[in-house]
Amino acid sequence: MNENINKLLKENPDLADYISDLYTGFNDEIQTLKQQLEAVTFALSKMNRTVFGTSSEKTVKDTEEERNLFNLNEAENNQNLNAVEPTIEKVVKKRKSKTTKAESFKNLESREVIYDLHESDKTCDKCDVPLVEVGSKTRETIEVIKKAVKVMEKSITYKCPKCNSFHKLAMPNLPIPGGIATSSLLAQVIVDKTANALPLYRQSEDYKRIGLNLSRQTLSNWMIKSSLQLEIIFNKMKDDLLDKDIIHADETTLQVLKESGKKASSKSYMWTYVSSNYDDNIALYEYTSNRAGKNAKAFLQDFKGYLHVDGYTGYNQVANVTLVHCMAHLRRKFYDIYVSLPEDKRGNSNTSEAMNYINQIYVFDRDSRDLSIDERYEYKQIHIKPLMIKFRDWLNEKQLTSAPQSSYGKAVNYAVNYLPTIMNYLNDGRLELDNNKAERAIKPFVIGRKNWLFSNTPNGARSSAILYSIVQTCLLNKINPYKYLAFVLDYLANNKINQIKLNDVLPYSQNIIDDFNMNKEQ
Repeated sequence: MNENINKLLKENPDLADYISDLYTGFNDEIQTLKQQLEAVTFALSKMNRTVFGTSSEKTVKDTEEERNLFNLNEAENNQNLNAVEPTIEKVVKKRKSKTTKAESFKNLESREVIYDLHESDKTCDKCDVPLVEVGSKTRETIEVIKKAVKVMEKSITYKCPKCNSFHKLAMPNLPIPGGIATSSLLAQVIVDKTANALPLYRQSEDYKRIGLNLSRQTLSNWMIKSSLQLEIIFNKMKDDLLDKDIIHADETTLQVLKESGKKASSKSYMWTYVSSNYDDNIALYEYTSNRAGKNAKAFLQDFKGYLHVDGYTGYNQVANVTLVHCMAHLRRKFYDIYVSLPEDKRGNSNTSEAMNYINQIYVFDRDSRDLSIDERYEYKQIHIKPLMIKFRDWLNEKQLTSAPQSSYGKAVNYAVNYLPTIMNYLNDGRLELDNNKAERAIKPFVIGRKNWLFSNTPNGARSSAILYSIVQTCLLNKINPYKYLAFVLDYLANNKINQIKLNDVLPYSQNIIDDFNMNKEQ
């Protein structure tokens, strides 16, 4: 039968060409459908992990295995039959000692309650003789009381009977002139919103339960007015951050209901700019009505140095900076493919080979973090740079044979485009492999956004940026944000501008860290 078909095709070349074109068309269509099926399967797998899976991107159980991830010859490569067997003491991991009750309670304020007999009961009702104390029993408990206290502040005036002059001690100024809120109450509202992600309407309901009728509008006004007082701190923090030569940056969406010229459903943005691990801990936030790169350019116009960022191209507009792109974002492209593969196909895949390169780079980076800056720079040149170059060459080779529209092809193209600027991380011992510091800084805002959903006005969004900046900077420096805000609001309210010593009251000033450290005994 095949001979007859071949004879027919030879006798009819037009028919042969038609069938050949038809076959080619069907084959192309099959390949297209395969790519579409792969894309849909990949997207479905990623969506399922997002909804139902863990947020962790670990591919191994412990860090030691990262060195040999996907290495099928691990046993052969690491064998040493003459090695001395480890002792029990070496292989049995000691359990971390439990924290004692005394250690848990050491930072709490304390009061003593004594349960004692009334004086009239200190005589034996049988013998009619005085009782003698022979011992006591003590227990430790925790008491939390949330209550509102109305404070009656009184300033007493004195008069000199001879010259008729008047004398009195003036009341300290309140952070909000003419208001009723003390700095401690304002600090509570601010921290509950920015650190505890508690929306103002929930705070309002909570205050009603303890007898305070504080409307959401009142709480909102307090936050905005407090931010105006604290703006001088924010501006100084910004000046200090821009004086550094390394900054991490990131951005996330924000919905502002009453924004001029925009629908209520439109997206606005909150940006974060964070200092390096080797500088004072500073986290700043800025609200903008859009995501245009000119916003980052304007905020960073006085900054020169290295800028850690993700793949958003808007940061390309920032002048006088060297971009250091994020390895974690590159890794995620391959990780999403890796976890979507059947387990029996993971080990021999190109994706697993890419993951192996990346994980080895991370292992070396982790090992370098405790070194001095100069030592870390040298370590990068010796151990990490050759591995990155090898990975770069591998990617360039794979790009030639990968289908550009496939998920794997897109991951390879992304890696080829961004690895050169990721490798700027090698230029300085202080630079990081990823932009996780900025992502961690933006996370509290993202968590809060899930609860309060939106800002009502641009003024509210701008005040949130200032307050988030101060509270999150407090947390980065491990200082108590309640106590710091109460202190600094009082300080600013009771000192003239020319009397304010900003360097002494910043949330990363050493004296502030010493005085308000969260681990300090009260």
